[in-house]
Amino acid sequence: MQMPAKVTALCTLAFILAGCFGSGEKGRLQLSICELLEDNDEWIKPALQARETYGTPLHLTLAMLELPLSNLEKKHIRPRMADWDEYRIRNEQWGASAYEPEYAADFIGWFTQETNKRNKIHWDNTKGHYLALRLGHGAYERFDPAKFPQLEQQAVQVGIRAARWQHELAGCKSIWQSESWLQKIKPW
Repeated sequence: MQMPAKVTALCTLAFILAGCFGSGEKGRLQLSICELLEDNDEWIKPALQARETYGTPLHLTLAMLELPLSNLEKKHIRPRMADWDEYRIRNEQWGASAYEPEYAADFIGWFTQETNKRNKIHWDNTKGHYLALRLGHGAYERFDPAKFPQLEQQAVQVGIRAARWQHELAGCKSIWQSESWLQKIKPW
């Protein structure tokens, strides 16, 4: 009779611990981009500005950012120092900070435009843009996925996220398309 009580207690403990460990950041990272933008609307204007200035698709800009978007106390991009310096010099953004949404999105727009020109990487190739960001334009040309399987896997995951977000963004244009404050008021 004591054995079933122990098994029941262990199973209950396992379920409780699984609930505690399973409800962390990963669940929040799986939110749709529409939910993320509703909760973090400070990213909408910079991402749209990057699209207008550099031609970078919205889903590409957002997918290249470090998640979670809600944490404004952290770097949202992790550029190579040489690329960050080149961006600041060319754009005269001396006070740019990777912590601020406007500069993070602007850098991604600028960098993906450079990648498109230098490496001939199409806008839909998020994986290629991610690898160029992590490696630099020259090292991207010499990249061997067999030598860096973890980086290759990260790039694949960013590509998958971008494809999913591209599809989702088409369904929630009202969140990110320009509307006046009056149009956003919901009827009672």
